[in-house]
Amino acid sequence: MIYADYNSTTPCLPEVADLMQRVLLGDFGNPSQLASSFGRRARAHLDTARARVAESLGAFEDEITFTSGATEACNTAILGVMERLVRSRPKLLTSAIEHSAVRMTAEYCQSAGADWQEIPVDAQGRVNMSLFRNMVDEKTGLVCIMAVNNETGVIQDIPTLARICHEKGALLFCDMTQALGKMQVDAHTWQVDLAAVSAHKCYGPKGVGALYKRRGLAISPLLRGGGQEAGLRSGTENVPGIAGFGLAAELAHRNLTKRRKHLRELSDLLETLVTEGSPQVIVQSKDAERVPGTSMFSHPTLPGNWLPQLSDVVATAGSACASASDTPSHVLTEMGWPAGVASRSVRISLGVDSNESEVRHIAHRLVEGAKRMMQNDA
Repeated sequence: MIYADYNSTTPCLPEVADLMQRVLLGDFGNPSQLASSFGRRARAHLDTARARVAESLGAFEDEITFTSGATEACNTAILGVMERLVRSRPKLLTSAIEHSAVRMTAEYCQSAGADWQEIPVDAQGRVNMSLFRNMVDEKTGLVCIMAVNNETGVIQDIPTLARICHEKGALLFCDMTQALGKMQVDAHTWQVDLAAVSAHKCYGPKGVGALYKRRGLAISPLLRGGGQEAGLRSGTENVPGIAGFGLAAELAHRNLTKRRKHLRELSDLLETLVTEGSPQVIVQSKDAERVPGTSMFSHPTLPGNWLPQLSDVVATAGSACASASDTPSHVLTEMGWPAGVASRSVRISLGVDSNESEVRHIAHRLVEGAKRMMQNDA
């Protein structure tokens, strides 16, 4: 099997797994128990990881809160802000193509009295700036916009969006899950107020993530108890996982240029081979700025689902979290594509271990599979 689903999850790097094993077996103390040398050694791993993640995000160490993943970070950011602002600034804006971790949390806020509205996107999947400017007003408490779309790879203009938010006194939360390790990330330069990242999207372990919260911003905690993570996320920290996350984030930051070049070459080759072999194929968001490694292909004239043609390739038709559903990609439908086209789409997401031979095989499978389906339908 060829793995081409890196946007869903990435394999843990060997050096990351080795570090986690050493911490798990050797430094198993409770990091809150600083009176013990065991606890202090565990705490040292947290401190090192926090510094590494902060550097990768262009943040200060005290702005990083470790969580169980990006989903928890998204929930903490949105609920933590709206709990405080729902009366004075009840409007909550999210882009129409956000991940379900954001959309479902916003829906919950709506049930609790928030005025949730979705920001339309254009045909390339970019936030409609003119409509956005009109939607943000003095009643807007929080705006949620992902940096990189998980299905198309489209990059949003976060600095400009942040400036518009702040002109009206609104906060900006940015889901950076698909950005870390694929583009230069700088929370301070981008002027975001909150952000979420996940370890298993950047070659770290599952079950670990982080919330960025800028200095001076107070939000309500999602979890209460022992007061860990400066009181914002109670519960004994997952020290081995966090240590692994820290190293993975550092490597993602350090090797960014090399990784981007590798993925750009493979993505360009893949998209060229597929479109030359099947001229009817649409590369979604081709005219927008995208991170390398993510290609969403749509074949409007196919008689059925394209994905089953990839019998020896691991890929998806959209978000991994929606893979169990037959519902077409909401990202593509929000971009204006009919449900029939959205359901005839395949996302190929490549990673550091992908190579040219695999890319050529994937392209061959896509092209030949489409031809076979068309012939069977004739």
